[in-house]
Amino acid sequence: MPDRGLAIAFGFSVTAHLLLILIQDIPWNPAKAARPIRPMEVVYEQQEAARLKLMELKERLRTSKSLGPGNATGNSEGAHIRIPDQPALASAQPLSTWASTNPSSVVDLTNLVEASRGDPVLLSYFGAIREQIQRTANERAWLSGVSAEGLIYISFLLNANGTVRHTTVVTERSVSSQPLWAVATRIVEAAAPFPPFPPSMSDQGKTIVVPLEFLLR
Repeated sequence: MPDRGLAIAFGFSVTAHLLLILIQDIPWNPAKAARPIRPMEVVYEQQEAARLKLMELKERLRTSKSLGPGNATGNSEGAHIRIPDQPALASAQPLSTWASTNPSSVVDLTNLVEASRGDPVLLSYFGAIREQIQRTANERAWLSGVSAEGLIYISFLLNANGTVRHTTVVTERSVSSQPLWAVATRIVEAAAPFPPFPPSMSDQGKTIVVPLEFLLR
């Protein structure tokens, strides 16, 4: 009889241990256990930010009217000055012919996207130069007493520290008007100095070409 009781107790103990083992394998939170595992996303923030910045600036250049006729101010009544984007009045002679000695050192700000070659840092930098010249053109009545109009291309040597030298008119691409030549030159010289080169520009200097359009209302 004692042996039978011992056998029953032993069987009960084994059964209880098996039940405990099975209970441990059963998840207590079925909803949590059934939640799908999501793949981890890796985002390269610097590259993505640069790409978005480039797209934003391209769109702003395409749609913005900030440099258009309606926003040019500060000049004499009936006239205004603007920096056009991709002007239709460009000379038939390409800039590469004019800068045949060293075309790689020349930056034509007629088209900012092309000038920056897809680099968002350069796009922002060259855009800042154009905006600084435009603000200077808007500050006062540069065209007082001038009755001519047309497109003037100004060339200047921009040093790495932002200072300007050798401001000249690209006569091959500009309208023939001495008064406009003089006004355009004074505007660019008054706008200087510009911000220093960004770290990605290792040159000591760049020849910058920027168009100034003089219009009579």
